[in-house]
Amino acid sequence: MTETYKSKIVMLGNGAVGKTSLIRRYVDQKFSDSYIATIGANFKKKVLEYDDRGISLNMMIGDLLGQHGFQQTQKANMRGARGALIICDLTRPETLESIEGYWIPLLKEVLGDAPPIIFLANKADLVDLEDQSMARYRADLLALSEKYGTKFFFTSAKTGDNVEQSFRDIGLLSLNQEPASYHSEELYRAQEGISTLEALDLFKAQLYLELGGEEFVNPILQAQLPKVGIDVRYDPSVEQLRELVDRIKEVELDFLGEKVANKYYMKRKGILNKLDGSGV
Repeated sequence: MTETYKSKIVMLGNGAVGKTSLIRRYVDQKFSDSYIATIGANFKKKVLEYDDRGISLNMMIGDLLGQHGFQQTQKANMRGARGALIICDLTRPETLESIEGYWIPLLKEVLGDAPPIIFLANKADLVDLEDQSMARYRADLLALSEKYGTKFFFTSAKTGDNVEQSFRDIGLLSLNQEPASYHSEELYRAQEGISTLEALDLFKAQLYLELGGEEFVNPILQAQLPKVGIDVRYDPSVEQLRELVDRIKEVELDFLGEKVANKYYMKRKGILNKLDGSGV
């Protein structure tokens, strides 16, 4: 008899280390060289079968925004995680430094003792792992994995090397963890003086919670963002966010009804009020 479990796994690492590409390779068996920065967090589902253990695992994989300085959004999306893959880029040594300098402390701040983690050194297809120039990188990775009592993989989203093994291993480790509580209300709170980009991140994370996963929400955002002139590569203006909030309300009226849509509308207006000098 097969037992079914659920786990939330988060992908952490600086922008452009390849988190989205790794998920796409694993879940969809596809790869693209194009880079589009993640806003807030994207989520994918994958069912893993561990036949030798009689276990079926429904894995929710969270692809978190990689830019530093957006801790409120990052922490909100870490909640409930039972495992983490923390990724660095073999072509950018500074991304390895960020693992212990930024991502692990943030993960521990949210979840206390960090859940099981595995380190991934991505873009192995772009370097010669046997070259002397990679010796220091390899040594630092080994020291990091030994310090935290885990393993690391050299991965390539392009070739698929070690991608499936990484997800299967973190999935198995996650089965031994108690799920952390998820406080959704934190997505509707914001500190005074947040940036417009942070507000946009929060709005996207809220929509995932209110309407569903990325497969449903992303088409809505792709339709609405251009209408208000928002390009995700740049900071939106307060006026653009104000118009976006109005448009989100119109969308949610159809799905959630007037009472619930108005509740979320007022919460987003409250976030806009905390923007520096917004005058909203």
